[in-house]
Amino acid sequence: MNQFQARKIAAMTRHGALFVALAFLTITGIAQAGPKITMPLVTGLYDGYKIYYVNTEASDAGVAAADGTTFVPKLVNAIQVGATADIFHVTNFSQPNVVDSVPNPVNAHNTNTDYSPLWRLTLVTWKTGYPAKQLASEAEILAARDAGMVELSLTDIVINCAVVVTPWGHLPSAIAINIEDDNEAETSTITLPLIIGFVNDKKIFYINTEASDQGVATTDGTTYAPKLAATHASGAEADIFPFIGKTNPAQHNIVDSTPSVVGPTNTDPQYSPLWDVVPLQFTNPSRTAYPLVRSTAAIQKLQASGDLQVGPEAGIIVNCPIVRTIKK
Repeated sequence: MNQFQARKIAAMTRHGALFVALAFLTITGIAQAGPKITMPLVTGLYDGYKIYYVNTEASDAGVAAADGTTFVPKLVNAIQVGATADIFHVTNFSQPNVVDSVPNPVNAHNTNTDYSPLWRLTLVTWKTGYPAKQLASEAEILAARDAGMVELSLTDIVINCAVVVTPWGHLPSAIAINIEDDNEAETSTITLPLIIGFVNDKKIFYINTEASDQGVATTDGTTYAPKLAATHASGAEADIFPFIGKTNPAQHNIVDSTPSVVGPTNTDPQYSPLWDVVPLQFTNPSRTAYPLVRSTAAIQKLQASGDLQVGPEAGIIVNCPIVRTIKK
C-alpha cells in the first residue's frame, strides 16, 4: 500500500506569520480549532505519479464555469512575466490533467523553482486514426506530439491550482486529507484553515497555499514558490495589508478587492488571489487604544493623519484565494 492508498492523512496546523524584514505579520494565524473548510482534491499526473491539487480560479470565464471556480481575468497577466507553469488537458480522452512540475517537497523547503500554482493551459487532442491512451507525463505528451499522434494547442488561459499532495509530502497547514483512490469519481478532500480578513468593511475568508518568500512559507506552513515573485507589479496581483506591532484585538488583515461572487459569475476585475504584501504599522506604539481598520479607505485616512505608516512593499507575493465572503 502506497501513501496515496491511505484513507486519511492528518496534520496539525500551527500559528502562522508573515515575516517581513524583522517583523512578523500575521497571514495564516489560524489554529486547528479555528474556522476551516473542506475542499475537493483534483487528481493530476506528474512524471507518472498521481498528485492532487485544489482548483480555485481561472482567467477564462468558460473554464471557471466548467470547473465551478472563480473567474479572475487578471491572472492572464502572469504569463508575460514568466510566473506560470504548464498544465495539459486531453480534450478527447478521459484522463487526469498532466502538469510539468510539482513542489518537492510540498512545504517551505521546496527546491523545484519551476513550480508555480499558476498553470498555463495547453490542450492535447488525439488525431484520428491513433488509439488514445493515458499520457502520464509531459515527456509522454511531447513524444506523442513528435510522433504525429496528438496536436497541442497552447492557450492564454491561466488557472490557479495549488498542488497540495504528492508522493513526497503534503501541505503542512492541512488539518486533514482524505484520499479516495478506489472510486472513479473525484471524492478526495483536504481540510484547510480559513483565515479571516477585511475588505470594504466586510469580512472575508481565504486559504493560504504558497508564498514567494521562504521565510513566509516556513512560518505559514505553506509551499515556497519563488516563481510567484515575478507577479509583483505585473497586473496579476492585488494588495494585502498585514499589521506590524500592536493593533486592535479584533484586527485582521485587509485586502483591497474581493470577488463580487465567489464563483464563475464574479464581475470584479480587480480581484486576484495573488496578494502583494504591503505592511502597516501605527506610528505611535505607546497609544492605549487602536482603531479597528476594515478597509483601504480607513488605511488612507489614517495615513493622511499621520497615524499609520503604509509600506514599504516587501516584494512578497502570497497565494491566498478568497473562498467565502460575508456582507457585514
